[in-house]
Amino acid sequence: MKRSFGLILLAAAMITGCATSTMRAAVAAKTSTGVSARPASPSSPAPSSAAGQSTKEQAEAAAAALLAEFVPPRGARRLAGPPNLPGGWEQHPQSSLVSNSMVDKAAFWEAPGDPQSLLSWEQGRLTGKRFTLGDADFGPPSWDREFDLPAAGVLTTRALIVEVVGAGNGQGAIRLDADVAWQPARPRGDLVPNAARVVTISELASGNRQAKPPPAPVTSTDPTVVGRLAALVDSLPVSPLNNEVVSCPAAFGGGLQLAFRTRTGGPVVALVRTDQPCGMVDFTATGHQLLGLENNPSLDGRILAIASLPWKLP
Repeated sequence: MKRSFGLILLAAAMITGCATSTMRAAVAAKTSTGVSARPASPSSPAPSSAAGQSTKEQAEAAAAALLAEFVPPRGARRLAGPPNLPGGWEQHPQSSLVSNSMVDKAAFWEAPGDPQSLLSWEQGRLTGKRFTLGDADFGPPSWDREFDLPAAGVLTTRALIVEVVGAGNGQGAIRLDADVAWQPARPRGDLVPNAARVVTISELASGNRQAKPPPAPVTSTDPTVVGRLAALVDSLPVSPLNNEVVSCPAAFGGGLQLAFRTRTGGPVVALVRTDQPCGMVDFTATGHQLLGLENNPSLDGRILAIASLPWKLP
């Protein structure tokens, strides 16, 4: 299983020991210890181009342009639809990007040659253009390679996945997947409530039985600490895997939990858990469904720095 540009690249044969999960951007100015005051307003829907296209329409146009970048090998012919091959390969690509804010366009070709030679030939043509090499899977039965273009405007991922499999009689069947994604917008109001005045920070238990017990939770009513931690959480972008059912490496504990309250001893109005499966931060505000936000390696350290906690996480 491979990660690319914040999306998951899944192999058809899932890795054992993975956890199947249902995954449910405002940016604040930074200071030396993290983020400054709360964002003034929640993030709005992803912008559209000046020509009036929606983000999805822009992604669809970009995906069509990606398919047009394919260089047909000598003797190749485009197929009207997927070929009828054993195992249903044409219906289930070996690798694909997964996101709830993405379009995928597929096309099929047939060309003389073995899969490895055809993929190598195509790689030489595409990398001589504007593409950079991405992830790859090497068969048998199929071989594939991802070719990436840089982000463009609201489009965060532009990838062309070329997969080749033997079709018999000296022919290779080629499947193209043009995957284009954009940054999903954070739902309005799905933020730490402005009324939050208290935060309790806890270290989540690790799955390592030999690890030391976590320190006792720490509660802060310092307006600066509460405000900066809330701003940090509110600045996290929505994960592209939010509300997606995917198979991810299982989480083995660790990370931090932030419980925000409006008063000491009051009910929790927003709950945050870092370092969850699929590189997620689980966020739940009162009256809202679980929202999956993007984790990053520095997040726990920034939380501890803002709260002036000397904890050493596993």
